[in-house]
Order: sequence, then structure tokens, then C-alpha cells
Amino acid sequence: MDDDFTHQIPENSCFFQGHINQFFSRKFNRYLSFRIQSNYTDINKNSDFNIEKYRPIFSRLINRKIASRKDDGGDFHEINPYDLKIEAIKLIDDAKEEGACGRFEIYPPTALCKKDNCYNYFMLGEKRICGHKDTDPWEQFTFLTFCDECGRILPLHYMTNLAKQENNRMIFNDCKKCGEIQGLSILRWTRGKDDISSYKIKCRKCGNEVGLYFYDCDHTIRKTGQCLSKCQSKRFKGIPARANAIVHPFVISIPDIPQHDEIDKSGRKTTQGKALSEAFNFFFELDFEEAKLYLPEFKNALLKEENFWKLVKVNEIIDDVFYDLDMKIPDRFQFNQNQFLKVIKRILKNANLSIQDGAERSRIQEKFGIDFIKKALNSVKEINFDENDLEGLNLLCSTNIGKRDKPKTFLSNPEVWRNKFGLKKVVHHPDLNMVQAILGIIEGSTRRKPVLFRPIETGKKDHKKPTIFLRNFFTEGILFQLDCNKILNWLQENRDYVKPKIEISPPAGIKARTHYRQVISMDENCKKAVYTLLHSYSHMLMQQSTIDTGLDLQSVSEIVYPNIASIFIYSTNSINIGGLEYTYDYHLEDWFSRVMELANDCPQDPACMIDEGGACNACSYVPEFVCCNYNQDIDRSTLVGGSDRFVKGYLT
Repeated sequence: MDDDFTHQIPENSCFFQGHINQFFSRKFNRYLSFRIQSNYTDINKNSDFNIEKYRPIFSRLINRKIASRKDDGGDFHEINPYDLKIEAIKLIDDAKEEGACGRFEIYPPTALCKKDNCYNYFMLGEKRICGHKDTDPWEQFTFLTFCDECGRILPLHYMTNLAKQENNRMIFNDCKKCGEIQGLSILRWTRGKDDISSYKIKCRKCGNEVGLYFYDCDHTIRKTGQCLSKCQSKRFKGIPARANAIVHPFVISIPDIPQHDEIDKSGRKTTQGKALSEAFNFFFELDFEEAKLYLPEFKNALLKEENFWKLVKVNEIIDDVFYDLDMKIPDRFQFNQNQFLKVIKRILKNANLSIQDGAERSRIQEKFGIDFIKKALNSVKEINFDENDLEGLNLLCSTNIGKRDKPKTFLSNPEVWRNKFGLKKVVHHPDLNMVQAILGIIEGSTRRKPVLFRPIETGKKDHKKPTIFLRNFFTEGILFQLDCNKILNWLQENRDYVKPKIEISPPAGIKARTHYRQVISMDENCKKAVYTLLHSYSHMLMQQSTIDTGLDLQSVSEIVYPNIASIFIYSTNSINIGGLEYTYDYHLEDWFSRVMELANDCPQDPACMIDEGGACNACSYVPEFVCCNYNQDIDRSTLVGGSDRFVKGYLT
């Protein structure tokens, strides 16, 4: 494709700058604003992803966002997980390679005639009412009308007194002073082009002027009659079409860590993970999360089902599993977690395979005890543990090749140092496959409650389906696990602000880690406080990472794992330069010392701590697209105290 008609985006920003409906500006003979119309699919890479594993995860996240919009009064429908299209996004590695990753269009398609300083407003592709030729000079007019209550975005003349749209034609208003038909067609401004509040509409015949006026939005789409919100009517705003000014992507990242039985002897990933996900979804139809299989509570519940363990098929599979392990079969209550999971996974996969081969479903489910497994899953359904928590646990506990929990150099006593910064473990992962997905877009402020989320839809006009685009990349990252006992003490010391609804101190004989998970699972106030602590710590680390890693702030990102009291910071750079590993091995202490200094003394204090809620651009904020929560739920006082929010800091 001719380079004059292409727009190149770095791979690590493709979901943030190159997704459907996003705006961008570029010079094509003149500076123009564009909107991305489509992203293409890479069919060859679809097989790289365990789509059935991610389908329930993505659909739940999307439906939670949609449910919030329904609560706001909008006429929205939750998606059917099986209608969800999940596709690998097409990426072209080499700029010289033929092809394209998607299409874009000039948007908004509105302009001002510049011939003799005319400034008549017109639609691109339509004849100019001022009489000048199509070849005469013009400039794009980039202001759009936007309702921040419901998310409607339209060209300026649709929702102002500039003109009206009838039968796909723009009709200007008549001049009331001289009677000129469609006379009010000139735009002028008194304080500069960027100040939409100073715009006026001028009659091209007599020069009469009227102020530009924005209409109220009734939150209803005209063509379909869909209601977007039941909130009170609100006036449209004029906002320029710029990248991330109106439209923000909702992106999640998931470390794809294979289980032990999903890797062959050479270390390559097998298809066993896909086979398990297909079987799990087939039998339980997305009613449960696959991650629940890994809960110790699920194991305990199923072990108590005496009749399940008497089934012939179950015992045949137990024999096969322990034969493969070259072990004598122990009592089932002596199964370790790995042995137990091998048995359950093989039961599900074998049962599914039998049905796919033509066996009668109800008989197979009875022979393999599927209803017993479903009963055990139902008993742990309300436990707050999902795929995100499982991947965090895998980061912490997996036997990943090359994973290290000790840096090469350390000047001080490691145990004393970890205690000073409230750390239980600091683990480096040198080679990690990260799956990234764009689940939809958010229109307007990312701080609005609820956010104005909508899925990305693709397909023909009457057959559009919600679509998720995936990419994966290899990277490195560092997992920081905080001390659960210290977090519980911190919650106790800030109980006047946190207002816990359950007892925070662990009962006698209960491990702090077990009680911690129970506290944040059962108490929303505690969970929110812990999330703010972890998120604040993460942002402090990201802010100070650039000095030693060689990565800019746009090339690091984060995942927060409240259930295991951990944060994961990883590189989003398409080329892994090893900057995090170098910092882990040689500058870990310096990194944390700078974090402590910045947490204690922001350049914008006292305004930051008092007026800004303990977070600002100088200390805590990072580019929104590298933050897992749009720079929300951050407060330095969680780390150092000294506010009316958190009197005691985690690091003090």
C-alpha cells in the first residue's frame, strides 16, 4: 500500500491508538483527523489462543459493564457468550510488508472553505453553498458534539443551531434579518479556533451574526429509538476529535502460564489446556469459572462426595493417573493438589471425548460423576476467585523455567530489607507470554460512575456481533507480593476510616494468609482499601522504574492481584531489552529507596496529599493506557499515612 495512505502504530500501542472508533491525526498534504473503521483478523494466529478458556472471562467482564449501564437507565442487552467473536488481531511486523491491519476514514467529514477567508461550513463530498469550487482551499473542522451523560457523538451541525440534517443533506438556517435562504452558513470565532464557546454563525449575505448554540441531548438514538440513559437531559458539548480525548479502550492483560500437564517434555505448550476448557464449558455452560477447579475448597468439597469416588470410571482414571506418575495410589484424602487436579481434568476431558464420539450424554455424565463435580463447583461459586486470581497464583507458585526469587546482588540483609518495605516475595519472570485483549470502548470520562462502556461490534449491518481482538507478546515482569499479616495489621490500624464489617485479626490457629483472603472476599470496604494500597504501591514503582530499566513510562504496565496481595509490573515493549531483569539484579534497593522518598515527599505537597487525595501527576499518575484502572484508586497515604483517610501508612 502507498505509504501516503497508511498510518503506522507501535505494536505495544495497537489496542490504545489503533482500535475501532479511535481518532488520530496525521499530515496528508495537510493535517487531518481520522477515525478507525475496522481492524482485520489474523486467521492463522487464532489457534494460538485458548479461546474457550477466555470466552467466559471476557463475557463476564463485558456483561458487568453493560449491567452498570442498564442500572443507569439505558436500554442495553447483556451479550450471549456464544455470540462473542474472539479473534487474533492482524499485525504487520515490517513496514515494507504488503497488506494492512485495518481501515480508517476522514472524520469528522466537515470542513471550512478558506477561499478569500470565506469560512463557510460544508460537508466533505458535498457542493459548497458559498459557490467556491471543490478544488479551492479548505481546512477540516474537527469539533464534534458529545454528550457526557450518554456517550452520543455527532458532527457539529447535528446538535447545534448551525444546521439540520434532512434526507442525508445538510440544511442551513435562514437569516432572520435579511431573509437569505440557508444564509447562516459561515463560522467565525472571537478568541481563537480552539475555543468553541467563542464561535458565532454569520450570514454570508448581510453579515448578521447569532451565537452558536448546543441543543440538549435526550439520550436517544434517532434511527433505532434506543434509550442510552434515563438521566435528565443534558446539553451537548463541543469536543475536538483527538486520540483519547473522547474514546478510551477497555483493555485487559492476562499472563498465559501453562499448567504442568499443558507442557510437553521439550517445554512446548500442548493442546491439553484447550481440551480442558472445551470440556469444562461443554458440561457447565459458562455457569462456573474454570479457575474454581484450583480452589482448595473445591477439592475438599469433592473429596467428601463418597459415591463419586466409588464410580468405576473414576477409579479407572485414578489407576491411569498414578500409573503414569509411577506411584502407588494413596487414600484420596492424601492426594496432593497436583494429583487431584490431574484426576479431575482427565475425567472431564475423557467424558467430553466420549460424548463427541457419539456416546449418549446423560449416561456418560452419570458414569463419570459430572453431577458430583457440578455440586462441588456450586458450593464454591460465591468464593471470590477467578482467572485473574489464578494467573496471579501461577505467577507466584509456578515452576516457570528461569523464574527467580533472589537477585544476583544485594547490599543489605534481604530479610530486613523485605520487612522494611512490607514484602513477602519479589519474583522475576524473564520470559512470559502475555495475552492482551480489547473488550470494548469507554466514551467520555473514565472516572464517571458508571463509565459509558459499549462493546466493539463487527459484521454486516444487520448481523453485527460483539467482537474482542487479541494479541500476545513475550515479555518479562516482576511480581511483588506484600505481607498478608502486615496488611491485616494495617487495616486494623486504619479501621476508623476503612470501617470493616468483620473481624480483621486472625482467630487463634488460623494462618494470616487464609484469614486475609477471607477478609477481602467477604468485606468490600477492606477489599477496596487493599486494592488502593496495592495500586498506589504499583504506581510508585512504575514512576521510579524508568531510571534503571531503560524503559519509558509508556512501556511498563501493571496487574493488581488483591487475593494474593500482589502486583505484577511488566514491560509492554515489543522487544524485550531485559531492563527489568537488570534492575532486579543490580538496582532493586535503589528503586525502592526512591519509591519511599517520593511517597513521603511529593513535589506538589501539601496540595497533593490534602487536596488531591494523595495522588497527582508529579508522584502517582502514569499514562492512562498503561494503568489497569485509569489512574483511579490511588492514594500515597496508604503507604506513608498522615492523612484523614489513612492515618497509618503500610510502609511506616
